[in-house]
Amino acid sequence: MNSTKLSASILAHPDLDPDLLPPLEMDGYLTGILVTPDLDAEQWVAGLWKQIPDFTDERRLHAALVSALARRKTIETELQKGWPAFRPGFSEIGKKADHDKVRIWVRGFWKAMRLDPEYWADLAQDERTASFIGLFVGFMDMLEDIEEREDADELRDEHAALMPRALVGMRKLALMREGNARALTSMKATKVGRNAPCPCGSGQKFKRCCSAN
Repeated sequence: MNSTKLSASILAHPDLDPDLLPPLEMDGYLTGILVTPDLDAEQWVAGLWKQIPDFTDERRLHAALVSALARRKTIETELQKGWPAFRPGFSEIGKKADHDKVRIWVRGFWKAMRLDPEYWADLAQDERTASFIGLFVGFMDMLEDIEEREDADELRDEHAALMPRALVGMRKLALMREGNARALTSMKATKVGRNAPCPCGSGQKFKRCCSAN
């Protein structure tokens, strides 16, 4: 079963909240969460719905979380396999991506990006990762009224084909950032001496390396 059908089978269950994001948009949102480091559930749970839900309805929250966490785990497992095994919900092997489907998926991804705009702004300004962000721009709703170049659709085809590989790279970046944060917390918890060699292996004193961050 491909990821789109799996997403639909989980999220379109008749007992679930009809106000959850549509399957493709949900797929993009959950993928965006996985490639954005250090997000707590409290930051992204409300985004599972088209509008902020009634948080006093525990049954509604539970049903939504069960479905979303199941799909999130599937995406996480697929990302871990790397490219070309990973396929976002809009992608089908051997077929050109449907631009309308990609737009819906990117709408969810963009919603996740807005949870940590500073992180994504840093990626967009770094020449090593700016090309990743550029792949999504042509599918963002905010650009609908802008006059396009003649080869815009050809570029979209190319960018949609490159997205799976880019998303695998983004996931690795997120894990590296989370891992570095945990390592720094561990260093400080063990009270490394300021003049001792930094445990990160840089060869510098701790006070001039990770302690300075």
